[in-house]
Amino acid sequence: MTAHRLHRTTSDHEAAAVEARAYRGTWVLAALYSTRDSARATARRVPGAESFPAYAPGEFEAYAAFSVDGWAVWVRWVAGDEPVPALPDTMTVRVLSRGESLTEQELGVVTVTVSARCARCGGPRGWDTLRPDRFQEGGEWFTVDRWANLCGHQDKYAAVLQESRLRPPPAPPRPMPTAPPVAEAPEPGSPAGIVLAAAKASRGMRAVQAAVLLATEHGLTEEADLIRAEAKAVGCQMSALAAAHFLHTIGKGSR
Repeated sequence: MTAHRLHRTTSDHEAAAVEARAYRGTWVLAALYSTRDSARATARRVPGAESFPAYAPGEFEAYAAFSVDGWAVWVRWVAGDEPVPALPDTMTVRVLSRGESLTEQELGVVTVTVSARCARCGGPRGWDTLRPDRFQEGGEWFTVDRWANLCGHQDKYAAVLQESRLRPPPAPPRPMPTAPPVAEAPEPGSPAGIVLAAAKASRGMRAVQAAVLLATEHGLTEEADLIRAEAKAVGCQMSALAAAHFLHTIGKGSR
């Protein structure tokens, strides 16, 4: 698939929403901002379509990332029953290292962990396209990893090595909570019970969608905000089933 609006210089959320709907589960560049706070604030509002009517509540995901042109906001359309793969925070790859003097004698393979976002535009790197590449040089065989970034920007091994040294990867996300045992199921009609029933009725439902359900159909804005905050803290794609368990464990499983 071709790159997605790498040279966008202004916010165009309507165009981004249309493009994202055409390629379900594919990240699309929606806007560029001059500050990190503005980009992050926008990314937080996208799932609930807050201030951005182009996005339907509960149907889109978003994240903010640094790019050489400013702070980028990337979005993707995730509506539907089948879940889409979560974007990891990091990727671990084997890259070629030629040492400081770039001589054959110092040739080697180094395993490093770097961000799963493109260092140039902030888009998703090709973590899901990783493949081994075996080659011979100087009478020796080496195996490194190759990948293709959807944005079209190519990663050079020297740059990846430098990135791994200068920008330590973020801490791994907290483990996702599991669903509560049947014996400890929340009461029907309680906030956790509402989310649990919805999760069972709609396979693949996500926590952000559960938050919208609680706020818009039941007026439970406090519980909706708690789910949104927990999903952000977890740092990965949180399911509605996990959200029900979360509410149940903090005492929102009874009326």
